Formats: sequence, structure tokens, C-alpha cells
Amino acid sequence: MPVAILNDCFVEIIIEDSQHGVFFMSEPSASPTQGEEVLTPESRFHFACHADLPCFTQCCRDVNIYLTPYDVLRLRRALGMGSREFLEKYTHPFLTKVSRIPVVQLAMDEESLACKLVSDSGCRVYGDRPWACRLYPLDAGDQEGQYRLFVGQDRCSGLGEKRSWTVQQWLDNQGVASSVGMEMSFQQVLPPRFQYGPFVDDRLGQVLFLVFDLDRFARMVEDASFRELFQVDDELLQRLLDDDEALLRYAFQCIRAQLEVLLEFV
Repeated sequence: MPVAILNDCFVEIIIEDSQHGVFFMSEPSASPTQGEEVLTPESRFHFACHADLPCFTQCCRDVNIYLTPYDVLRLRRALGMGSREFLEKYTHPFLTKVSRIPVVQLAMDEESLACKLVSDSGCRVYGDRPWACRLYPLDAGDQEGQYRLFVGQDRCSGLGEKRSWTVQQWLDNQGVASSVGMEMSFQQVLPPRFQYGPFVDDRLGQVLFLVFDLDRFARMVEDASFRELFQVDDELLQRLLDDDEALLRYAFQCIRAQLEVLLEFV
């Protein structure tokens, strides 16, 4: 993929967001770590969630849920919304303090502190719920292939149910694999200097945020200068505009290329 200069479309993103302000907020405090036992894919645990439990939907209240670009894509599509509308209505985006990487947090209702996507009968977007919600009651461990229980039985009565799972059975049952695959692709967006540097210019975060605002990226793909730089012919353009997942993966590729260019100037 040829990249000789920073594409004008990306420059406009930086200028526009600098003048008008992207809706980034302050970084929230980290949640305390819950549970110490390390679980592997073969480890077994008890869990079932249903409306008869006294804690039903309480796990969806006053909690930090960080969305991946694929989460945002599936959620806004399930709700029939554009990406910007969804981000403004249902999320709190912010730049991390050190790396200035954009992070998108699912917003809670200001009064009840409940997730805005949850009703008394449960999740309104259950089929397209975020990766973190699919993983619950598990949380990813510090190393690949390791997990831990996110909460204890004192907070989640479902852990006391008779239904038994191995970690791998739970991951398969919840359809985690598709989200993990897209997340691995997203991790490749960050060049090493961006990922591990002690401080990164805010402009890099503004470019990277495009993977969350996919409608905006789609408009860029249709731009003549973008199409010339990235050699987007009519056939590729139509395929990208017809397939959200393909468009997201292409966004990962293009933004990685532009981040590498932008890093040369910061």
C-alpha cells in the first residue's frame, strides 16, 4: 500500500477536530481488580444468568465497559444508527493519559447509573452485545489464554447456579471468537512507536479514532484524493461500501499506514 505523504483527508480530520473539538472526555479511574484465581481454557466454573436471580441486570449498572471498533459497528447497526449518532448518544470517548490512544466507554444513565441499552427485561441488543459483556462473568487475564472471574458470588448470584462450563465452552457459547479476531486486527493498527512510546501527539489519536467513526471513514474512502493515494478502484469502493466488516478491516490498514507517516512529524 503506497503512502508518500499524509493524505489531505487525514489532515482535514486533524484540522477540523482541532478547531471544533472532538468529544473526548477525561479518562475515568480504573476499576479495582476482582478475583485472583487464574483460569485456563480447561478450567471449570458455575454460572447461569436469568431473570429470577435477585441481581439480574445489576452487572450492567455503574460499570466501565470499553468498546472495540467492532463493538461500535455491531451496536450502532443493531440500533439502526449512524456511527457518530451512536457515539454521541451512547458513549464517552476519551484519550488515554499517556499514549493518547482513543478509548470509547459505554455510557451509563446519569441518574440510575444503568447501561442505556438495558431494560428491566434485559439487554436490548443482546445479540450484538459488546465483547466484554459476552465474556462476563470472566475477564481476560494478564497473559494470553488466561482468565479470571470478574466478580465473586457475593455480587453475582449466577455463579452459584448448577450450570457448569469450562472457560472454552463459555467462550464458544457466547460467540467471542468473531470479536477476538477483529480485535486482533485492530491491535495491528498501532505501529510500535505509537503503542509503546511514552507520549504521543493528540493528532495521532484523532486519526485513530476513525476506526470508531466508520461512517466518517466511509466518506473519506469516496474522496478522489484518497482513492488515488490508496488505489481504490470502483470495484473495491463498492465492495467496501457494501460490507461493513470489510470496510472496518480496510480502515485498520489505511489508518496504520497514515499513523506511520504522521509519526515521522511528531
